[in-house]
Amino acid sequence: MNHHFRFPIATLIYNGDLIIAAARAHPEINPRLAETFVADSKTALAKVTADVADQKNKLGELGNLTAVQQAAFAKLQGWISKARKTARLAFVGQTVKLHQEFQVGTNEPHDLAAILNRADIIIANLQTAANLPALQTKGWMKADTTTFANVRGIFPDSTTTNQSAKSSAKNSTSTKNADAADLYDRLLAIQNAADLQWPQTNPANAGIRDEFRLNIFPPGAEAVEPHAPATPPVTPTA
Repeated sequence: MNHHFRFPIATLIYNGDLIIAAARAHPEINPRLAETFVADSKTALAKVTADVADQKNKLGELGNLTAVQQAAFAKLQGWISKARKTARLAFVGQTVKLHQEFQVGTNEPHDLAAILNRADIIIANLQTAANLPALQTKGWMKADTTTFANVRGIFPDSTTTNQSAKSSAKNSTSTKNADAADLYDRLLAIQNAADLQWPQTNPANAGIRDEFRLNIFPPGAEAVEPHAPATPPVTPTA
């Protein structure tokens, strides 16, 4: 069963490289794992790295935008961020409202059609009369909504976005996420084997445990506890 995680793919790749290198450097761990597990994990790491590069080549339709649209894209992203920040301040604790009306926490897919759709949803709710008073208490003005909408208007309607390119980007994202989840499971297994082989109760094991990133990876609250791999909350990857 694949675990999901709440940290960037870059963090997974960076730590994966170190953990797999440690496993290759310490063959004592091999009896605890399947015969080709470490080698297969190195292949899985290479696959995720390639997936990320492939996805970057397929995300959105930015290569087909006009010069004006290219220049406006950063502004559009900026207004999405500003609107979300203001909404979080205005509607503290209203998780469902923030997610549905202001798309807080929704950052995928990355194709242009999806980004424009998120912008449309946010603008529509910025324009909702019931929301405006709370937004205004946090500094938002109707003029900000107008500017945001004008920047959005520079782009073609999301319904006219090239569908084949959009599907390619979504497929690329799905492949990357599945491969990343597989790699993550593999890293947790290697760490658990290392934790059993070199327990924390022996101070002499501190150095080798660091090589396997034990109690360092996964980051934050998802750190590996002694003798057990972490089980992060189930959530889509970023």
